[in-house]
Amino acid sequence: MRSKERTYEDILAEYTAKDAQGIPVSVRDRYEKSLTLLRSQLRRKPHSRRIGQILLEMGAIDQEALGKALGQQLEEGGGPLLGEVLRKHGWTDARAISNAARRQASESGPG
Repeated sequence: MRSKERTYEDILAEYTAKDAQGIPVSVRDRYEKSLTLLRSQLRRKPHSRRIGQILLEMGAIDQEALGKALGQQLEEGGGPLLGEVLRKHGWTDARAISNAARRQASESGPG
């Protein structure tokens, strides 16, 4: 039986919980490496539409929030994913990002 694929939200929630418990940095580093790997995998996967456009169409964000988030993403060297920036600033929530990511994946087809 194939194990369940871990999502960004799963890894982030686990990392955040460990941080709140005061887990040593070496353990937290492992989670950060997992997040970095996941970010890299998501960036390499071709998508027919960008997640920001999908979030706009869903009404989960407005054009101003998208512009600010993209600017922040550039300032941070492209490290964080757009959804991370949007959540960090409270411009949308995890559920909206998750729904948009599912829509994006379904439109992209297998891969």
